[in-house]
Amino acid sequence: MNTWQAIHAEVLQRIRSGEWPPGELIPTEQTLAVELGCARATVNRALRELADSGIIERRRKVGTRVTASSARRTTLRLPTIRDEIEALGATPSYALTSCEPAMPSQAAMRALQVTADEPLLLVLSRFSAGDRPHCCEAIWLNPRVADLPAADVFASEPPQEWLSRNLPVTQSDVSIIAEAADDHSARSLEINPGTPVLTIERVNTLHGIPVSFARHFYPPKHRLIFDI
Repeated sequence: MNTWQAIHAEVLQRIRSGEWPPGELIPTEQTLAVELGCARATVNRALRELADSGIIERRRKVGTRVTASSARRTTLRLPTIRDEIEALGATPSYALTSCEPAMPSQAAMRALQVTADEPLLLVLSRFSAGDRPHCCEAIWLNPRVADLPAADVFASEPPQEWLSRNLPVTQSDVSIIAEAADDHSARSLEINPGTPVLTIERVNTLHGIPVSFARHFYPPKHRLIFDI
């Protein structure tokens, strides 16, 4: 293990397996460097990446601790696209486009802290408000972090709703982006490819470990209102 990526993967695997549970102090940089046969600077880089992702917490003179999110937070009911549509006074409908294993995109790799050779579950879907396209979604799910249901479950229930109903997930990061519609979002929203769309990215974690990375695409002129 002579790269920070390898150390990163090893530490993350130990956290995922429960060897280092939420709230527990992990070994020092020097101890890990000796155990894993690498430079202390390599361990430091790997731990910095995990700290930036919110998976561990680092405090000077205290040490490095696995984020104790499960002990500090209660189950969060995530806002759903269905709720958005009903708030507009429209009737929501949901349609699954595809649900299949796939190798992660670069964005999914960064968000879910996985490597390029770790297959994820990619679910594509579309939401309508009455007879008009409202939003489409591409969500990456990590089956090594959570026991996911059979694929046919997502034919009738959106992945975000299933996650919030069945697991104590918390929302860790939200990004708002303006970008050009790709082929999938253009077809779902009935617009031309390349049309500017509003994209909302959201990462959800389970016990401090990223479990889902969702991208929601909205058509031009969509107004998104947040409760603060």
